[in-house]
Amino acid sequence: MTSPHLVRAPARASDPNPPRNRTRERSPRRRSTARAWTWSMLGVLALLVVGGGLAAWWIGANALAVRDDLEASKATVSAYQTAATEQRFSDLPALAAQLDVSSSDAVMPTTSPIWRIGELVPVAGENLRAVRIIAEGVNDLSAEVVTPASTMLGEFTLERDPASGGFDVAPLRAASEISTSAASIVTGLRAELAGVDSNSTIPQVAEAVAEFDGLLDTADEAIPQVNGALTAVTELLGVNGPRNVVLAFLNNAEAAALGGGPAAQTLLTVGAGAVDVTRQVSSGDFHVVPVDVELDDSAEQLYDDILLNQVNATTSRPDFPTAAQLISAYWQRDQGVTPDVVISLDPLGLSRLLQVTGPVTTTEGEQLTSDNVVSKLLNEAYFRYPDGAGSDEYFAAAASAVFDRIMSVDYDVWAMAEAVTDVAGSGSLMMWSNDPVTQALFDGTRLQGTLPQANDGSSVLGVYFRDRSSSKIDTYLHTEATVTTDACTPGAPTYEVEVRLQFDLPEVELPSYVDSGLYDFYRTEVFLYGPVDATTESVEVLEGGLNSVAGPSVVDLGRPAEKFTVDLVDGQVAVVRATFEGTIGEHGPTEVRTTPMINATAVKLEEAACG
Repeated sequence: MTSPHLVRAPARASDPNPPRNRTRERSPRRRSTARAWTWSMLGVLALLVVGGGLAAWWIGANALAVRDDLEASKATVSAYQTAATEQRFSDLPALAAQLDVSSSDAVMPTTSPIWRIGELVPVAGENLRAVRIIAEGVNDLSAEVVTPASTMLGEFTLERDPASGGFDVAPLRAASEISTSAASIVTGLRAELAGVDSNSTIPQVAEAVAEFDGLLDTADEAIPQVNGALTAVTELLGVNGPRNVVLAFLNNAEAAALGGGPAAQTLLTVGAGAVDVTRQVSSGDFHVVPVDVELDDSAEQLYDDILLNQVNATTSRPDFPTAAQLISAYWQRDQGVTPDVVISLDPLGLSRLLQVTGPVTTTEGEQLTSDNVVSKLLNEAYFRYPDGAGSDEYFAAAASAVFDRIMSVDYDVWAMAEAVTDVAGSGSLMMWSNDPVTQALFDGTRLQGTLPQANDGSSVLGVYFRDRSSSKIDTYLHTEATVTTDACTPGAPTYEVEVRLQFDLPEVELPSYVDSGLYDFYRTEVFLYGPVDATTESVEVLEGGLNSVAGPSVVDLGRPAEKFTVDLVDGQVAVVRATFEGTIGEHGPTEVRTTPMINATAVKLEEAACG
């Protein structure tokens, strides 16, 4: 038996809204129109009441057609996603046109009065409503997002005006408009779809609702990342107005929770696509006096008063907004500049970016590559400039040369976008804006440099380190973290976090700037953060090395936080452990975030026996 032919509803002329001061008296023509509409509606009702079989046939025929069109749309969306992922941008316009046809065909029957009245029928009507919402949603996404994005992706470039050196910001504006529209549409669709009672739909419709909901989930995950990335670039280029941007280059050789201390910093003045380097400073250009920033008591208990009075300690807490506000306060007080934006980047991130740009040559003629930039900046420089001051200048000059190369945009911009995503995901690139609206656009991204505020997406634990030896010794520090959890057992899960530390020094004399300036051993602080709203069950020092102590124990950033102070000499091992008990409720997959270390912390996840 062949499927019934699609019965298309006639196009409806648009009827502009009547003015508010229109009189109640209607002209004969308007009365005639009103009577015609009334008789039309009565005719539809009569069809439903008297000729129910015919109405059912009409709805059934069109429902089958809508199904076929939505299946075609689904296949096109899959092909579109594959082409976009593979950067086959020339294929996108044709695929977008296919989607426009199939999604428009799918939505057309659902605009009919018969369909809409059918939605009022108990039980069966919920199926029709669900199908209409999906059809309209696919059509809206096709028209407002997919079609304009297809053109934009194929033509997107970041180009500089040879005369002014500024960037053409029009492509960024267009991309931002599309992303904003996508966010609005997805939010509205989520609200509509949430109102569908899948228990009242047939299995095929319930499955379609679940699939569409999954598509919206994917969009919900992707859109904040795109918005965050576009916001970052537009702020860096001053697309929305002049900005003072501070680039803080973190030094992983002296570990801090967010990577390392911001020993070298650069002030950029940006606006309308133009970027100018106006000042470069080092940590020595800031006074060792507390800045006027109010912090939580928990932060001061965990990280001591140096968090407020030493610029290199501003990145001690695993929360970039805290670090950025402190860095901003130092600039205001000691440099007379109020930063609008603070960005942090470390040599580990630079290494990934250099994979895209290729080698960079410094003003001294030295070549920095993806393979050597970490060792040259974070270790070799201290052997070349043992006094410390020269190494800071070298670090700043090298970072500036890499930045200039990145701003040249003489490389594959899509490969760079992928690299920047990787760097942000590893915690080596973070960004903060002093404008709350702009800052909110970073929500849900690793670029924001914050820990999640809930456990439903993933149960995030933190393992962080801070050097307290006044050294650059962490080139030789090796760390491991083992997390054992029984989250698969119903009830409140437990998370056992065990961390191992060991120094492995070379058989050479270390420059005094690398070796500890305070002790004849190496002191490292370990900070273990449990899931949101969890509690600490136990704290243990399993191997103490030279000397290891636990405490204090506080609640910080909405999580239990345990501090250990570990003293080691070369070759010694320390092992510390904290066990956290989570709350009853939804817990996503376990994720461990760590300090970006020169020798990356080896993380192992183990599942405890589950009942």
